Amino acid sequence: MLQVGAVSEQLQVEANAALVETQTTSVGAVIENQRILELPLNGRNPVELIQLAGAAVPAGRVGTAGMPGGLNIAVGGGMLNGVGYFLDGIPHNNPYDATNLPFPFPDALQEFKVETSTQTANSGIHSAGAVNAVVKSGTNDFHGSAFEFLRNGKLNARNFFATRRDTLKRNQFGGTFGGPIVKEKAFFFGGYQGTITRSDPVGYTRQYRP
Repeated sequence: MLQVGAVSEQLQVEANAALVETQTTSVGAVIENQRILELPLNGRNPVELIQLAGAAVPAGRVGTAGMPGGLNIAVGGGMLNGVGYFLDGIPHNNPYDATNLPFPFPDALQEFKVETSTQTANSGIHSAGAVNAVVKSGTNDFHGSAFEFLRNGKLNARNFFATRRDTLKRNQFGGTFGGPIVKEKAFFFGGYQGTITRSDPVGYTRQYRP
């Protein structure tokens, strides 16, 4: 006759989370594609989202000699020209004022990471911080998108202290498209954004003095 033996069963669950980061000494945050697309951006300049990473303080737009879309941002208490910008691993700073060159529009940008503190050798050109952006790429399936954003003074209420209604008319439109050239080997991706801005000239009152 067979006797019932003892049943021994053990279930052990372990979660070994690293308490100390041993690979890099920098501190940073990633702004992913969902936040880039869904957060409101006046003018659709994704560089403004660097402020979400923390330890970043905006200091206004660059002067007329700078590049369009350039912003002065202090990261980690550093100087305004102490932020290094990289696009797909390539330096993306304006040599004139050390601010950013124009970034891709939000629909063409996959994500970017803001790093500060003690940085690694590949991003330690500037002392204050580094911003590494990555452009979207094609996949094994064909994907595309289209968009248009409208700003028109006729849709806004007149400011109580203004003598007339806002006359700014801005249309931003475009799209993206990507897919495979050879599946699992080569892909393509392209995008376009156009901006048309119209507004009445600012009125000036001249004073003639003898």
